[in-house]
Amino acid sequence: MSDAVDIRPAALEDQESLFELHRTVFRSHIEEIWGWDEKWQRSQFRREFESSVTSVVQVAGRTVGYVQTVVSANLLYLRNIALHPDVQGQGIGTCLVTRLQQEAVERGVPVNLSLFRTNPRSINFYERLGFRRTGETDAYIKMSWRPA
Repeated sequence: MSDAVDIRPAALEDQESLFELHRTVFRSHIEEIWGWDEKWQRSQFRREFESSVTSVVQVAGRTVGYVQTVVSANLLYLRNIALHPDVQGQGIGTCLVTRLQQEAVERGVPVNLSLFRTNPRSINFYERLGFRRTGETDAYIKMSWRPA
């Protein structure tokens, strides 16, 4: 699947369609933890879009997801991966995370992330890719992956 996955930098005109994807992928978790407030979610998504390296994930020319990272000198922080439910379980997420892990190896830095504790499927996914739990809050499981 990795050959068929294209990643391009997100443009401002992508923001609305990516927010729709955010709503599709994350709404059930956000509702369960805090409740969904559409206005707040739009505002927060805009802030994250502007403060992250946001990339659009495409397969055969179709936008199927996005990835947001925050890059610093000593860390790659994976803020979000959102893949449309229709393409989950097809290896796309693995492709995206392994690309990020390769970048971390090249830079000699860890990859950190936080994910909703209401999402055991994602927790299992990251553990399968070598991430280890480093902490938790009421809402999140914190995880890290370090190059060998």
